[in-house]
Amino acid sequence: MSHTLFYQDFNHYRCLESVEKNSHELYLCYCGKQDCPPSHEFGPATRTEFLLHVVLEGKGTFSTPDRTYVLEKNNIFLIYPNQTTYYQADADDPWTYIWVGFNGPKAETLVRYAGFTPECQTAVLPDTKPYETAIQGILTSCQLNLASELRRSEYLYSFLAQLAQDLHPTQHGDSDLSYPGSTYVRYALDYIEHHYGQHIKVSDIANYVGISRAHLTNCFNKELKLSPREYLIDYRMNKAKDLLTTTVLPINQIASSVGYEDPLSFSKAFKLVTGVSPSSYREI
Repeated sequence: MSHTLFYQDFNHYRCLESVEKNSHELYLCYCGKQDCPPSHEFGPATRTEFLLHVVLEGKGTFSTPDRTYVLEKNNIFLIYPNQTTYYQADADDPWTYIWVGFNGPKAETLVRYAGFTPECQTAVLPDTKPYETAIQGILTSCQLNLASELRRSEYLYSFLAQLAQDLHPTQHGDSDLSYPGSTYVRYALDYIEHHYGQHIKVSDIANYVGISRAHLTNCFNKELKLSPREYLIDYRMNKAKDLLTTTVLPINQIASSVGYEDPLSFSKAFKLVTGVSPSSYREI
């Protein structure tokens, strides 16, 4: 188990994660908050992990070997592992920022999903409050026990989930999604299995897996050679067949059990799939 150590020094808060990182897909390395004095500088320096800074107030500059960014409130900037960077607070309006360092097999995918590239390492956030709340949550969960460690992980994921939500819609279309189509189909099938008896639609399935209906349809066509709507209907009809042959439930209850509010709509769909009505199928 990894542990986190904390210290507090006036307005400078920091947590340090041990070098034992275990096998988590994403793990916390350190985080903190600092009110910088005028012209306060850091670097040139390199890190071994991904490091994000969120500017809460004030101004400053962030420099990579290729360019210098002038940043202010609501800006976020990313430092890549093994990249030499330098940043400095403004002389007249020095910035206050929070930061979080993280790594793991999924780290690079996440920052790419959010739209960061080595050519573009900054972005603008709509609101910094959720990020500040997450960092404060990590910093107050400082006890060296399992419960606190799980809370630190929860806050880290909350920070990164907010980042994906805030930046992904403005950066990418569905063609750049980070998961293969088979993954979305697998989650969609699981959702259908557990919710087919409710009045769900394809748009509900797409919302659940977090992609557009059009993209979900493309994934289904590629993986299963049929659309989500066709799969959902087939799944419901197969469940209806089982109920018709193994129970004495009336047709209207079977219709409701497989997600149809209207028994007539169910009967039409059933006949379209099987070639016979539900009552005729029961007699076969």
